[in-house]
Amino acid sequence: MARKNGYSYFAFFQEMIDCACEAASALNDMFGNYQPANLRRDADVIHEIEHAADLKKHDMMGRLLREFLPPIDREDIVNIAHVLDEIVDLIDEVVQRLYMNDIQTCRPDVLPVAALIAKQCEELKKLMGEFENYKKSEKLMEHIIVINTLEEEGDRLYIEAMRNLKRGGTDAVELIAWKEIYSSLEDCCDACEKVADAVEEVVMKNT
Repeated sequence: MARKNGYSYFAFFQEMIDCACEAASALNDMFGNYQPANLRRDADVIHEIEHAADLKKHDMMGRLLREFLPPIDREDIVNIAHVLDEIVDLIDEVVQRLYMNDIQTCRPDVLPVAALIAKQCEELKKLMGEFENYKKSEKLMEHIIVINTLEEEGDRLYIEAMRNLKRGGTDAVELIAWKEIYSSLEDCCDACEKVADAVEEVVMKNT
């Protein structure tokens, strides 16, 4: 529902998750057809998405400062905005690490992790579509459970990837680089779960 000033915080949440979905899809496509020569271009594309998300967040914060009676607690709006923005920031970080470390070959076990992040973001999009009517929604909690389950799968993939990395006799410099990349990818999965947890907290407080 739009406020009297024409601004909807729930629509803002949907715009932010759209940015996250766009960034996650770009990341998944990049890993699926990995071209080291295109890393700078890919990094620039995702960084533009990250910048757009930042602008949306700054605009929302300015409006919230002037808001007399927001639809949910201010701290909840700020927290959800922060964790939504964090998803895009962390996806941007993954690509920047690839570029900075001049990664020439993509390790195969990164592919299911990137696909999982994209899947989490799509599930978050469904969640945000239900959020405005959280008091009546019959599907909102289902989406939260799915997102939590996907994060657990992300943990499993991270553990296996790190194990394979350390067993593979990888060069020390490359090992450090990939350790950072895998950690950033796991952080992306965790950030998606943080959004679901933040929404669940709002539901628990207000129903």
